[in-house]
Amino acid sequence: MKQTPKGVAPQTGELSKWQIATSSLRTIVNKYDGLLPLGYSNFPYRESSCDTRSFNVPVGYGTRQAIIDAMFAFPTAYPWNGGSTPTCTAVSNLAADPALKDTTRQQYILLVTDGAPEAVCCGVDPVKSTVDAITAAASQSVPVRTIVVGFGNLPAAEQTALDQMAFSGGVPDSGDHKFFSADSAATLDTKLASILKTLVGGDAGAAVTCEDGCYGSGGCPSGQVCLKNACVANPCSTQSCPSGQSCLFTGTTGTCVAVCSSPCPSGTRCDNGSCVADACGGPCPAGQMCNTANGQCLPDPKCATVACHTTQGCIAGKCVDNPCTYTTCPAGTQCVDFSGMCMPPRSPDDTGMNTGCQCDLGGRSHATELGPLGALLVLGLLMHRRHRRQIA
Repeated sequence: MKQTPKGVAPQTGELSKWQIATSSLRTIVNKYDGLLPLGYSNFPYRESSCDTRSFNVPVGYGTRQAIIDAMFAFPTAYPWNGGSTPTCTAVSNLAADPALKDTTRQQYILLVTDGAPEAVCCGVDPVKSTVDAITAAASQSVPVRTIVVGFGNLPAAEQTALDQMAFSGGVPDSGDHKFFSADSAATLDTKLASILKTLVGGDAGAAVTCEDGCYGSGGCPSGQVCLKNACVANPCSTQSCPSGQSCLFTGTTGTCVAVCSSPCPSGTRCDNGSCVADACGGPCPAGQMCNTANGQCLPDPKCATVACHTTQGCIAGKCVDNPCTYTTCPAGTQCVDFSGMCMPPRSPDDTGMNTGCQCDLGGRSHATELGPLGALLVLGLLMHRRHRRQIA
């Protein structure tokens, strides 16, 4: 890990794999701190040993600073002169940790490594020993699945080893390799963001697993809304709007806006009671953008690696709340997702426009109907500190 992703000693201005990997992990921890229980471990525990422990930072909420401190606090004399690769026992120790025995949650170990396990720590067949440990973790009464990320320019034999480990971990990549391969800071950032987005879900309905807090299954009491994962007063709950209007929650205040009295025709959208030009009949669903040339909604590249809360959506690369979650439309109208405007439902045979995802009558959006999902995410960020001989 003290070399560059190309496997050579860093030159002036270059970063080592360890520096790049910890930077990428900091981004993940900063994003999900306080929302999901996270823990951290690196191995080996001591220089030139096969010693592994459980978590350096126990799994919990609000562990961001402790994890960041742990990445840099050990060893104190960085970089190490040598190291070993006891991946087999590292996985076994984490899988046995009581924090990963909660039957109400799905458990994951995110293993970031720059090479295969070694015989000095894992026996005459270190790959088999590690695969057996990963398989056992995924097969125990409370399964712990291992996500394998291979970082750096890896020889073919080590790629094969990581493929076997990733397949047995239960969360293989869908590309050429079963492990998630990254060979630069940019690709590592992209891979980690993609992994977390797949596990946590987002874009108001694409969730695979739920999260804690009011954005997840908790919800808020009547008269309140969920903002920044905290329940606050909903100004629309006390707002009385005239006939033909609805209360639009703007994020800070509740404002009465006009309702479109009839469905907006193709190529337009509802905006404060009027139908205005919009090539896609908008807005496009979360995670998509309008191609004005052909009037089609297409995936937005700005949202490709953005993971939003389960009842939020990615719009132009940013996670936003769906105002329909808090909007009650007049009878006979429905709230248009991510605009908050109310209008009568469009005809299903009007194929010339994008109908997107719209809310049920009465102002309930698909986002509010997600309900409690399968389980909560628990990640053990398992970081591998390995130092090979420098290549001249």
